[in-house]
Amino acid sequence: MELTSQSKHSIFSAGLAVLLLILIGRFAYVQLYLGEQYLLESEKNRVRPVEIEPPRGLLRDRYKDVIVDNRPAYAVYAVPAELARNKPAYQILATAFHTSEDELRKQITRTKRGNLIPTKIERQINFSGFSLLHERRVELPGIEFRAESRRSYLNGIKAPHLFGYLGEISDAELTAFGDNYVPGDLIGKKGLEREYEKILRGKKGRRYMEVDALGRVVGDLSGNAGSGYTGVKPEPGMDLILGLDASLQRMLEAEMLGRKGGAIVLNCKNGEVLAMVTKPDYDPDLFSRPLSSQEWNRLISDPEKPLYDRMVQSLYAPGSTYKLITVIAGLETGLIDPDERVFCPGYYRFGNRAFGCWKKGGHGTVNLLQAIEQSCDVYFYRMGLKVGLENWAKYSRLFGFGKPTGIDLVDERGGMVPDQEYMDQRYGRGKWSKGLMLNLAIGQGELLVTPLQMAYFAMTLANEGRTFKPRVRRGYMNPVNFEEEYPEPDSVFIPGIQPRSYEYAKRGMYMVVNSPTGTARSAQVPGVISAGKTGTAQNPHGETHAWFIGFAPYEDPQIAYCIFLENGGGGGANAAPFARKIIAMLHEQNKLVAHARMKDADD
Repeated sequence: MELTSQSKHSIFSAGLAVLLLILIGRFAYVQLYLGEQYLLESEKNRVRPVEIEPPRGLLRDRYKDVIVDNRPAYAVYAVPAELARNKPAYQILATAFHTSEDELRKQITRTKRGNLIPTKIERQINFSGFSLLHERRVELPGIEFRAESRRSYLNGIKAPHLFGYLGEISDAELTAFGDNYVPGDLIGKKGLEREYEKILRGKKGRRYMEVDALGRVVGDLSGNAGSGYTGVKPEPGMDLILGLDASLQRMLEAEMLGRKGGAIVLNCKNGEVLAMVTKPDYDPDLFSRPLSSQEWNRLISDPEKPLYDRMVQSLYAPGSTYKLITVIAGLETGLIDPDERVFCPGYYRFGNRAFGCWKKGGHGTVNLLQAIEQSCDVYFYRMGLKVGLENWAKYSRLFGFGKPTGIDLVDERGGMVPDQEYMDQRYGRGKWSKGLMLNLAIGQGELLVTPLQMAYFAMTLANEGRTFKPRVRRGYMNPVNFEEEYPEPDSVFIPGIQPRSYEYAKRGMYMVVNSPTGTARSAQVPGVISAGKTGTAQNPHGETHAWFIGFAPYEDPQIAYCIFLENGGGGGANAAPFARKIIAMLHEQNKLVAHARMKDADD
């Protein structure tokens, strides 16, 4: 049946009414039900939250002088949605950053947290790039500059292995360190910067900026009480007060220039690190800005290994400095009689092999104290066989060898103390000769230590077993109210050692420095009586390593130290003079007693 014109009109009107009702319903749904959601979305377009980086805590020496400071630098942020609508901006930014557009896009993808959330696309932009972007600011909607910190090293001190450096946070670190970080943030990567990251970091602040349709900032809503947006001030990180004596650190860095090895000086009264130098090193300013791949490759391929901290990471045979362990093990077990006299003709025959003494003509007849004083190898060959491997290993571990000291630095290594189990695994059960003990008794063979462990051992001897875990950190300072906090030192007690054993070890060390036939007369300082032990460790890859450990003053030890010179020759001739410079400097500045105090407040 054919519809009349009236019917057609009615059907059309009904359809139109239905469509209108649907449209009205949709409008009502959007306005009434989704209104709040779309209002928030529109606010996101109009209001942009901006994170404010907190000032990073400073590093100060023991007298609270700043040695690592912050310098202002600028980072560039972009709103991904604004940048996506402005293709020519990629070319401008790539030119300013001296990179390619593809690399720029990868950086944005890596750090992006949302289309409307500003993401860091470049840090510490140089002056020429900064000027270019400012000149063409009108062509770069959604681009903004924010201040951030760049580390600055003061007082002529570099100490890159000690201080460490900052770098962009990795995905793994984002997971580990929590909500106070976003992609592109800087985080401590090594040294104290890493160890005390959570203390130095501080907490971010936030402000709210109003932007126009082109993404340009037109005002700050955070300070406007009627805006409904309240900003949050950043909380600065705590300043770290170190045990370092800046003048001593600076002197040792200068003295070690051009050498391999380093030096460590500890406060005997609390374990604080007064100085720690590793050479060769690198310029920490390299890491205070973005490091190019060419610079990084140069550092990691350098045969001198400047990135490696020889004081806490490198393992070496300690040579004759370790004879003191043989002394204590023998006295404690009763296997060494200190009055027993041993004749040294310059060699010791074991089986069909002759083991030489460092003094070709021999030392003649020596007792325990004379053997320490003159570092007679033949005496310690004999005593090492008496003591035996298991006793020697037991007392080695008792004094902390074979494990890290627990210093507040990352990547510390524990070394190696070989025992019977180790020998059986390496050579086969019962297939190793007791002759291996000859080398171990004089600090050679499979024994491996770090210079830090030897400094800790010297402090333990000086304190006769009542000692402290080494610490670079001394305390904290709040940069807002300048309140200070000094945690108690971690005390350590070596159990079961008789005073008599310490007395012989320390008396022998006294003779090493102060006797006419001692091996470290070059460490003497007028007005200060010190004690020490030299070591010259054989090195299969070249010149011998030079060691010297000790403490001063003898009667009331304030400092303990280890000097290590890789391929440095003789310990008495080359390492001991460094101890003289350390003691002389502190004595001249009247600091040997001052370092005994827990705090130097108001000095």
